[in-house]
Formats: sequence, structure tokens, C-alpha cells
Amino acid sequence: MKLFRHLAGYLPANLASAMASFGGVYVFTRLLGAEEYGRYALMFTVLALIHTVTLAPGEAAAYRFTAQAKARGDLADHYATVRSLLLRSLLMAGVLMLVLTLALSHMPRYLRILPWMALLLPLSTLLQATLEAHRANQEVGRYAAIFSFKLLGGFAIGAMIAWFTHIGAAAPFIGLVCAAALLNIFQVPWLARAAKGGHADAARRRAYLSYGLPVAAALSLDLLLSAADRFLITLFLGEASVGAYAAGYGVADKTILLLCAWAAMAGAPLVMAAWEEEGEEAAREQARGLVSTMLLIGLPAATGLALVAEPLAEALIGEDVRDGATRIIPWIAFAGLMNGLLIHYYTEAFQLAKKTGEQALLMLVPAGANIAANLVLIPMLGLIGAVVATVGSYALGILIIALRGRRYIALPMPFLELAKVALASIAMWPAVALVPHFGSWPELFCKAAAGGAVYIAAAWLLDAGGARSFMRDKLSSSRPAEAS
Repeated sequence: MKLFRHLAGYLPANLASAMASFGGVYVFTRLLGAEEYGRYALMFTVLALIHTVTLAPGEAAAYRFTAQAKARGDLADHYATVRSLLLRSLLMAGVLMLVLTLALSHMPRYLRILPWMALLLPLSTLLQATLEAHRANQEVGRYAAIFSFKLLGGFAIGAMIAWFTHIGAAAPFIGLVCAAALLNIFQVPWLARAAKGGHADAARRRAYLSYGLPVAAALSLDLLLSAADRFLITLFLGEASVGAYAAGYGVADKTILLLCAWAAMAGAPLVMAAWEEEGEEAAREQARGLVSTMLLIGLPAATGLALVAEPLAEALIGEDVRDGATRIIPWIAFAGLMNGLLIHYYTEAFQLAKKTGEQALLMLVPAGANIAANLVLIPMLGLIGAVVATVGSYALGILIIALRGRRYIALPMPFLELAKVALASIAMWPAVALVPHFGSWPELFCKAAAGGAVYIAAAWLLDAGGARSFMRDKLSSSRPAEAS
């Protein structure tokens, strides 16, 4: 099955994401302290917003139109147009960075981060555009190698800088700049070769923008949905509370999103190819496999994180921010699954139908609801108030996007498979509860092993996600080859 081959191919990239995410929380919560880690989290969110608003349109076009250009035989024109679009977009990114510099002119601890953010924007967008092209071309090995080095190299360099210097929240950004600069030595010439002889057509650029701008708007709103609460936490509770909240997010939300992104890396190009080449029914069939895979790996992961929140926090999170992070991990784990389904599955209907403008407008509803709920709940409940607002907003977003998207393609939700996966996930609870509390890594490993073994056994018995059927089909198909 092609989806499973792609899952295996993208596995190194997702392992690298997990290592960088967990390693970042483990190292930077200890080396930076609560307030500096909070500043890092805030500025990373600002960087992500600027990048998404200004540069994501070109990156989205690099992914969405590569297969189409390949079919038409004008890839050079496609890449030349993407390159020209990115260079123009960098001007807008520069303007926003200038505005940000003026706004933070009286805050020196934040100002020293800005030069590295300014360097990272052009380096990361050129790199991301080539990654999207590799993904669209289903060049799995190349994508995984570049993506893995970007994350692990950036984390390792940033960690060393944080260890040997007192530069504080700027250290992780410096690491990312160094890793991106090294990779661009190879990727910028690749983009130049791909665009050689091509013509950057103005009409094509407008078409790419008409597709990419709404995608960027929708992604920005999703980012606000997941990160606006950090700015409100700063306002009501202070930077140290942001550090605790970001640490809990970094462990729980990122873990589940990585798993959903892993499934999407493998499955979304197959859905798009089926839509373009065979039509709606073929796309629906591929989408069924994609969402089943997301549930099969995402729901037990969210359940497991909720069950091991305390030893997980003891093992990974620095003491300064540990208590607050421990309280929010179970909530954020399931919020991460909802977010993964929203951005990696249900929004696919709008991107296939090229109705990304409508997607962006719809995302205004949960984003606005999230901000309003945070304004009410954070003063009342503290960090838990922010989490409640996030969970409710994701539920609202899924409801709106899923129902409206059915006008273009009715993406399936296999409820029977969902029930099987949920039962197998719930079966982990007694096994995990029986493991005694002895703290940190030993308890985490024992509980994870017990829960994982029970889930695998239950999923096999229930045939959750078609796991048993898939293995039976693979074994039966291999027997004739062995006999011959």
C-alpha cells in the first residue's frame, strides 16, 4: 500500500521532529529559565506569524502547483514564478520586521532576538519552498534528509550556544539560522537549476497568490487559535506563566501534531494526486486511509500522554515551569489531536477545490471565539482557562470546516474505526494505572511500555484501523512470491 510506504519513508523526518521538540523543551526549559523560555516562546510565535502571513503563499503554491506543472511540462516556469513570488514576499516580511523593531524599541531583552529572526526569514522560506517541491514530487528520501537536518541541526547548535553563552532566548534562533544557512548552500542552487530557462509569468504569479494568500490567512488564523492565548497569558499572568504553558504545549500538542503531520506528509499528496487524476471518489478513498491512519496513531498517543502527564513532565520539563505544564498536558494532548484533524485533514477539502478564501473566512470564527474565551477564562481560571478556551475553539473549528467542506468533497470520518481505536486506547488506562509511581524516566518508560503493549494487542484484536487486515493481506500476497 503506497500510504504505508510513504509513512515509512517520512518516519525519519518525524523522529527528528520529535527529538527536536522534546529536546528543545528538555534543554531550553533548564538552560533558559522560566522567563527567558517564555520570551523565546513568544518571539517564536511572532516569527511564525510573520512568516505565515508574508511567505506562506509562495510556499503553498510550490506544493499545490508542482504536480500540475509537471503534468504540463513547464516546471521551469513554475519554479521561476515561485522564486520571484518569494523574493517579493520578503519585502513585506522586512516591513513587518521593521514595525516589530519599532514596537519593541524599549524592550532590550526582546531586541537582541530580532536580528536572528530577520536572518531566519529569507533562509527558512527558500528552504521551505524547496521542501514543499520535494514533497509534491513525492521525493520522500530527499525531503526527510533535509527536514531532519534542519530541525536536529538547529536544535543542537542552539543548545550548544545556550550552554556556553548567556545570550538567553536568542540561542535557539541562532541555531536555526546556522542550520538553515548550511542547507541553503545546497538547496538554493537546486532551486536555481530547477528554474533555469523558466519565465516568471505575472499572470501565473497572480494565480499562485490567489491560491496562496487565503491559505496563508487560514494558517495564520489557526496559528492565532493555538498561540493567541500566550500573549493574553503574558498580559494577565506574566512571562514565567507563558514559559510553563509553552513547555506543556511543546510536550503534548507538538507530539500529537507531529504524528498527524507524519500521516499528512504521506497521505495528503496521494489524496491530491487522486483528485487531479481520477476524481472525487478516488480522493475520498485515499482520504479514508489518511484519516484512519491519523486516528490509529494520534488517538492512542493523546490518551497515553494524558495518562503519563506527571512522569513525562518530571522527565522532560525544567523544575521552574514543571507544575504549570503538568496540569495542562492532558488537555493539550487531546487539543493537539483536534488541531491535527482540523489543519491536516478537514481543510484538505478547501485546498482540493481551490476554495482557500472561504477556508480563511471560516477560520475567523474559531479564532475570534478563542480570543474572546481567553479574555474571560484566563482571569478566572489561570492557565486552565486558556486550555479550556483552546479545546472549545478547536471543536468549533472542526464542526464549521467539516460541515462546510462537504459542499466540495465529503471527506469521510470512519466512525466504526474511530470507535475501535477509542476502545483500544481506553484499554491502556488500567495497565498504566497498575505501574507504581517511582518518578521521572523509569516510571515514564514502564508506563509507556505497558500502555503501548496493551494498545497494540487491543488494536490487533479489534482490527482497529484495518491493522490486522493489512498484515494478513501483506502476508498472503508474499506467499506466492516465496513459493515461486
